[in-house]
Amino acid sequence: KDRWPTQNEKYKSENIGSWCMTQRRRKKQLTPEQTAKLDEIGFPWSVHNERWEHCLKLLKEYRQEHKDRWPTQNEKYKSENIGSWCMTQRRRKKQLTPE
Repeated sequence: KDRWPTQNEKYKSENIGSWCMTQRRRKKQLTPEQTAKLDEIGFPWSVHNERWEHCLKLLKEYRQEHKDRWPTQNEKYKSENIGSWCMTQRRRKKQLTPE
């Protein structure tokens, strides 16, 4: 899959998801070499940006399959609650103030 581990996800009996979260929290304490190694593999420093990009990609796929409609509020697509994500985006847009 094209994704990073979630917070509690294990890999080979290690909690790799927790380790990733720790690296994000400790970014300022990491050495430049450690940061560079994580950057080299495309480590996502912001989980929120990664998830947003993932959901946007899924929404584009959804719209290619369903050209005549948008997902309903509780609709899931490829195991992601894409309908809820769309509702959140609409709500956030309304909360933005013109700059």
